[in-house]
Amino acid sequence: MMTLGEMNQLGRAVAVAAALLLVPAAMAAETSPTKISGQVFANFSNLQIDDQRNDNEGWQPDLKRFYIDVEHSFNADWMLKVTTDVQWQRQQDPTDVWFRHAYVQRNWDNGYYLKLGVAELPWIDYVARRVGYRYIDPSINPKNQFAEPTDLGVHVGQKGEHFSYGVAMVTGAGFKKPKVADQVDIEAAAIWHVTPTFDLAMGWYEGARALDKGSNLDRLHNAQRWNMALSYMKKGMRAGVEYVYNDNWKQVTSATEDASDGWSAWASYAFSAKHSAFVRYDITHPSRRLKPELEQDYLQLGVDWKVMPSLTLAFVAKQSDIADVIIDHSQNEVGVWAMWNW
Repeated sequence: MMTLGEMNQLGRAVAVAAALLLVPAAMAAETSPTKISGQVFANFSNLQIDDQRNDNEGWQPDLKRFYIDVEHSFNADWMLKVTTDVQWQRQQDPTDVWFRHAYVQRNWDNGYYLKLGVAELPWIDYVARRVGYRYIDPSINPKNQFAEPTDLGVHVGQKGEHFSYGVAMVTGAGFKKPKVADQVDIEAAAIWHVTPTFDLAMGWYEGARALDKGSNLDRLHNAQRWNMALSYMKKGMRAGVEYVYNDNWKQVTSATEDASDGWSAWASYAFSAKHSAFVRYDITHPSRRLKPELEQDYLQLGVDWKVMPSLTLAFVAKQSDIADVIIDHSQNEVGVWAMWNW
């Protein structure tokens, strides 16, 4: 008889396989103002944690992301976008259905835009597009819980030939547990397109992150984040580096202050029309004031293969280390990652 854990693994494996093999029938004609699409991030990998016995270890599947996207164009200027998001990680139950996007957008001919609702935050969205390989891992900020990718609020900006910017006035709670906060959080990004392939970008965030919502919780500090990135992107090649510094990111309601920072460097090269190699290295200090010796390192190496226009497979090796004067733990993972678009 199968154990509960084995049944959970089997159910997740079936869900991953079904999601990857899903090819829906056409929902509407090409001229329809409504478009329905989807995207799946999944992997089957062997996870090993040094000096520990953990149910997450061994070969297991993960459904990292299952998006269903609906876009409706009212006219040339106005559109509606809704994206649902579900996860099913190893040894966990499936998440609730999140609304990663739920906004109306107004576009102008000169590159200006306005979004009202749950939409992409300007810095996180920009860096994700420069780094790429989101189906393997998010960039350094969301990966280390230094930022949320989307949030409820008012989003404005312009995308220009030589300069782009974005400003978001949001709740700070993120899309997974939306809350209406007592104050407005602000994220801003400014990008100088030095050449068509090379960017210099800066980002800033300030607010309470809705952490003061609750009984007997008073805001004692504002959370702040500063970002800077230099990146190069041309067809078939990416390279870049990002720095992030956070002040009181999780200490909004705590009298004790803390800070964190980190660096991320990445590069990729397409050595054929269907194959590319990629590498990424992150180093973070999660608690610069309270635990200054604590350091986390992350290394990612891989080769991807574009099997068909809608399916990409990647063979990936990862290593994560966390160390201070007392602890020294290492986690290794190898396997196959997949991105399926439909």
